[in-house]
Amino acid sequence: MSENHLIGVDIGVSFIKVGVYDIDGNCKSIVTKANPGHYLQQDVFIQSSEEMVKIVISSLKETVEKSGVKSSTVIAIGFSGAMGGFMGVNNSLEPVAEWSIISDRRYSKYASGFLSKAERKIIELSGSNFAVFGPKILWWKNDYPEVYSQVKKFMGICSFIICRLGKVAAEDAAIDKTITIFSGLSDVQNSCWSEELCSTFGIEINLLPKIVEPDTVTGYLSKDAANSCGLLEGIPLVAGAGDKAAGNLGAGLVSPGQLIDEAATFGAFSVCVDRYVPDVDYKTLGNLPSPVKGLYTPGAYLNVSGATSSWFADVFAGEESKEAKQKNLSVFKILDENAGNIPPGSNGLFSISLLSGRGSPDDPDIRGLYIGHSLMHKKEHFYRAMLESFAYEYAFYFNVIKKNYPELKFNEVMVMGGGAKSDFYNQIKCDVLGIPYARLGRDDFALLGDILIAGSAVGLYEDLKEAAQKFTVKTKRYVPDEKNHNFYKKYIDFNAGIFDRVRNIYTDLKNMNLSN
Repeated sequence: MSENHLIGVDIGVSFIKVGVYDIDGNCKSIVTKANPGHYLQQDVFIQSSEEMVKIVISSLKETVEKSGVKSSTVIAIGFSGAMGGFMGVNNSLEPVAEWSIISDRRYSKYASGFLSKAERKIIELSGSNFAVFGPKILWWKNDYPEVYSQVKKFMGICSFIICRLGKVAAEDAAIDKTITIFSGLSDVQNSCWSEELCSTFGIEINLLPKIVEPDTVTGYLSKDAANSCGLLEGIPLVAGAGDKAAGNLGAGLVSPGQLIDEAATFGAFSVCVDRYVPDVDYKTLGNLPSPVKGLYTPGAYLNVSGATSSWFADVFAGEESKEAKQKNLSVFKILDENAGNIPPGSNGLFSISLLSGRGSPDDPDIRGLYIGHSLMHKKEHFYRAMLESFAYEYAFYFNVIKKNYPELKFNEVMVMGGGAKSDFYNQIKCDVLGIPYARLGRDDFALLGDILIAGSAVGLYEDLKEAAQKFTVKTKRYVPDEKNHNFYKKYIDFNAGIFDRVRNIYTDLKNMNLSN
């Protein structure tokens, strides 16, 4: 067994995780800390990038101490982070345009303007019409000109953390290629910023960070940071990837035709392919580049699906929470058991459970809705209908994948994330999609992807695809119930067509709220 070790740092919206691994992918220790965020009002979400730096440093120190490994054996640190956020710093690496993610929807009016002006070109070049970085830059530029005037460089959260840990100058900041699909400004196939798109929207290309491959060393741990972390000065800091890209790699999504469901705070349904197909017809799939060169993992995003499940439990499951605490169980275990007695289709109760807008295709005004409930419906009906609504969205994504890549054969969906622990939820999605599900045997996939990329950067893994495949373990398989699948087909079609029928209602409601 080699004495070398790698560290992964995953900077998520809800949590920051730091883990120490040996080069065979065995975890020595993980420290998980909440990443504080505050909804000041609807569509206003605030997080502190300075606080994230402190959390990362303290977590590095704690996880190294917890692991018991010698600091001299740590040979690289890899990063992953939330993909739909951006920020701007001044010459002194101080955040002036604070970290702002998708859930902070104050930029939305500029997002719609982006798409109305050049949506097809954005999809063709950037790989997705879910433009975040560009519209946020315009939001700062137009609504906060005093902030914009101080920005030396815009960047992602991993870029900022690396710059701080390595004392990298703002002008030398780098961003990995996977994250740029949410920019609306990049040329994904050529891993560069599009001069055409930047010019179209009046965005100064010199304010954007350089784009690099995920396994690029973009800094080295400074003496001050090393002392704070309990590590050695000079450890390579590797650009890494967006959390979805890192998680896909860690889960072994590296062969064309493989499918994966990430049942996390932001759900995702993706496929591995070896050719670039811009989804200009359906505007649903984002062509996420894989950390494995030559591969892409087109996927669609189920905005805050995991957070929505938690919201349901917090607001409606007080009794179940007490029962779960008494039995030392997860509240979702109790909710699953109760809803398991409800038949497919929830006795005619249908839900739209996109509480922060529809992500794929981008439809920001959509919110929550229950249709068809009567005096017979109980809490468990509403819970099951919520889960079924997520599955119907996945079925929509799957149908788009099959249309865009008709040559691919699909055998199963690998599932990971917190929601993967639910047999009930997995079976619903399995029945709705009509394809077997396979639960993966660990839950640290983003961190695993981080250390795979970091190991590649320092020459430990010559073949990233081969290394990722070795780490993949499946623990449980779910087979679709054919009767349930046939029953669900009409609900899949109903879900696909409902948004055009209700969108004006959401828009009218939003406008009424804005006028108050």
